[in-house]
Amino acid sequence: MIQPITLLGAGLVIGALVLKYRSQPKEARRRSPAQIRKTGKILLAAILAWMTVGYALQHLIGNIDGQRVHEESMMERAVHFLSKYL
Repeated sequence: MIQPITLLGAGLVIGALVLKYRSQPKEARRRSPAQIRKTGKILLAAILAWMTVGYALQHLIGNIDGQRVHEESMMERAVHFLSKYL
């Protein structure tokens, strides 16, 4: 479960980015396809890193609480595989 303070912080950051984008002149907003691909790759890597850390923390908390070890889900296996090879 995501904490409300995390959602609030993410909302503030996104709001600041939107305001900064809208304050730019229209000529400065145009992006080349290469810039769009680069941004997409960075966002994908950030999401994978976030998911990897989240799953690792879930397992750590489960181990600390003494829960039995459970089988990794398909999404967890995919994230671990991609984080190793990207």
